[in-house]
Amino acid sequence: MRNAILFIPALLLVSALTQAQSVRIGYVDSQKIFDGMPEAKKAQEKMEKLISSWQDELDKMQKEFQEKYQDFQAKQGMMTDEAKQKAQQELVELDRKIQKFRNEKFGQDGEAVRERQKALKPLQEIVMKAIEKVAREEKLNFVFDKLQDASLLLYADEKFDYTFKVLDVIKRGK
Repeated sequence: MRNAILFIPALLLVSALTQAQSVRIGYVDSQKIFDGMPEAKKAQEKMEKLISSWQDELDKMQKEFQEKYQDFQAKQGMMTDEAKQKAQQELVELDRKIQKFRNEKFGQDGEAVRERQKALKPLQEIVMKAIEKVAREEKLNFVFDKLQDASLLLYADEKFDYTFKVLDVIKRGK
């Protein structure tokens, strides 16, 4: 729905401009561009390593919780009410700690999202500069992104695909 709302005004604008003058349109596949950038691969590997270390830490915390819970289950029949309450409180506190860690690292606004954005921002700037350069050289009025899952581009002839020219600009020296 959101894409349709964005697409209709864009289509009307393109339609109006084609009536007024000759409009040149091209497209790129930003995913292919990022896949072709060694810097993007390095950033991805760094992110995977960081996320893996956080996941290992989370797994340890969950294992500790499971062990304490199983220990509590096995011994609760022999525990005093005070000891049971203390053990239950420890389990609740450990569970809160796990949830907090999960949200801080993997949540919607978590560290993983922030680190990914921080790593991608300079790469996105490089890609945008290269797209702008190719657009100027090819005298393009509009450049669309042929995204895999959310494309506004419903059809495009491959002769208007400037993905590899953008990659070439990036590889030649930014």
